[in-house]
Formats: sequence, C-alpha cells, structure tokens
Amino acid sequence: MGFDMSWICVDGIDQDALYEALEFVPRGGKVDRYDLGTERVPWAGATLKSGWCAVFASATGAMDLPTGTNTPRLARLPAKSRSITCVVLEGPMVSYASFWQGGRRTWEILHNRSHGVRNLDASGDLPAEFAGIRDIAMEKQRTQEESRRPGQFGVDYVFDVPLETAATITGFRHDRWVEDDFFRNLRALAPTR
Repeated sequence: MGFDMSWICVDGIDQDALYEALEFVPRGGKVDRYDLGTERVPWAGATLKSGWCAVFASATGAMDLPTGTNTPRLARLPAKSRSITCVVLEGPMVSYASFWQGGRRTWEILHNRSHGVRNLDASGDLPAEFAGIRDIAMEKQRTQEESRRPGQFGVDYVFDVPLETAATITGFRHDRWVEDDFFRNLRALAPTR
C-alpha cells in the first residue's frame, strides 16, 4: 500500500480565506498528521511552517479545486497569491505538480510510469530548481537500468521530480518526516457543497 493523495498549498492568504475560496469549512476533531490524505481524513487543512496554507485530500480530490465551478476556485484567491498543486498515486506511479498565480497555471510537471519509467512531461515557466532535480533523477534512473540484473526490481527515480520540485518551493513533501511544529492549526475540513 502506498500514498494516494493530493494537496494544494497557497501563500499570501490565511487559512480561513483559503477555505472560503476553496469552499470548505473546518469540522471538529483532532487530526493526526499521519492521516492526511487517507480515508480516515479525506480533507484536512493547515498552515505549514514555511507559511504556506494547505488543503490535503485523499486520492486526486485536490485536483478538482483549481477548476470545477463557474468561477474557478483559484481565480477567487488574491492575485498576489501563488498556488502549488500536487498529486501522488503510488499504485500506478503517477506524480504531478503545478504552479498557479493570478488564477492561471504557469507550469506543470507530470510523470506517468505507464508511459515509460523515464516519462516526464514538463511545460511552462519552470522554476530554476527543476533542471537539476530532473537531471539527477534521470542519471540515477540510467545508472540503475544499466546495473540491474534481469528480473530484479528497480526504483522509479523520475517519479520524484514533480514532488521534489514542488517541495523546494513549499517545504512540504508527503513522504518526509516533519517536526512536531511543522503544521499549525491542523484540522479536518468538510466541503460546503
């Protein structure tokens, strides 16, 4: 069993304004940070230590947040705010990250293992860190493929590229240990619709 979750991180906004724009309300109960994006806590929100506000969802739920309404939800955010969306589906080995500003997507990165282990679609005005992250992952992938014996399982290093690129901006990555004070005001959310 692996991670099957998504999240959106937004800066330049407080939690309550973010929840209102994305059509969520806090609901009672304490949330364990290890349950983010699981069936036990399908929707949750917090402010990260880096200052970004986040909404976490099970599966690909957070991908519906940028659009899906007459006025796209991200267009409701202050024009100065920046947003990062991420999806991690470890079963089919799909990872995705995108960056939005002023209600428009400025870059996106997608890895889908079903299109090949080196599959990486990237477009837009990518951050400077992307090239280094991509190059290191591709080199690790190449080295592993050259040294792997027939029948031996391998690691999908390219899978990390979208997630690591987003983490360099927000400070959050789903599979990294976080210190006790990393999340502030972590709470469960419920959609208003």
